[in-house]
Amino acid sequence: MSLPALAPVVTVLVLAELAVGTVVAAWLSDLGGGVGRGFAGTTALICAGIMGLDLGLLLILPDPSQLLHTGVDPGRYAEFVHWLIGFTGASLGYALFSAVGTDVARRVVGGVAVGVGATAITMAALVFGGPLGGGLAAAVAFVPATLLGGSALCGMLLGHWYLITPDLSFRPLRHAVYGVFVAVAVQVAAITGALLVADPDARHSLLSGHYGVSFWLLVVLAGLVFTAAVNGLTLYFARMRANQPATAMLYVLIITVLMGIVPAHLLYFLTRVPV
Repeated sequence: MSLPALAPVVTVLVLAELAVGTVVAAWLSDLGGGVGRGFAGTTALICAGIMGLDLGLLLILPDPSQLLHTGVDPGRYAEFVHWLIGFTGASLGYALFSAVGTDVARRVVGGVAVGVGATAITMAALVFGGPLGGGLAAAVAFVPATLLGGSALCGMLLGHWYLITPDLSFRPLRHAVYGVFVAVAVQVAAITGALLVADPDARHSLLSGHYGVSFWLLVVLAGLVFTAAVNGLTLYFARMRANQPATAMLYVLIITVLMGIVPAHLLYFLTRVPV
């Protein structure tokens, strides 16, 4: 497999993970109270827009079997696409009910969107994990990335929301920062576990062999260490109620998260180790 061939598949996966993870984080913030229907609806609408781009890429994406040079079950792949379409519709429903529905109705529809999105990520693991170590291995790669990417993007959007509602409590922003820390911890645990059970040759290739520089520099240093450090600065500014520098840190945060997730997915397909 070559990087140009893998790039379209990884792009589709990362966009789906960002949208699903962000809706999950926004829904949890909505359940916790404090952010209001405006933020929930706007975030859901943005995620629906991300999914629109993702579905557009899927329309022009060649057969994944040709890109991955391995068998991909066409039935499961079709189900994966259908669940992504369903998630897009559910996100639009969440946005609509945020505008016209009651609090209970909005949160129920948001819960449906979360469930459909989680199913779509599960289907992604089954589709792209079968010949590459199984659905469980793919889930170890995709689920923590969904949580981390979604937490970071939701936090960045929440930071901007204070420009619209400057009197909003800083408690939701602090909770969003804590969510990023939890997601980083889950990612660290997933990578550590994957390396412990990985094939020795593949582990050597990641840690000190052909892919060692990419793994340590991008996946670990940028995606985990630098992300945690930037998130710590975000928490510092959030506690000071300094929204502008906190939002600036959240911009950097989403960049470092993507710098870790994208090469991690590429390395997963290349080495079969779910980092």
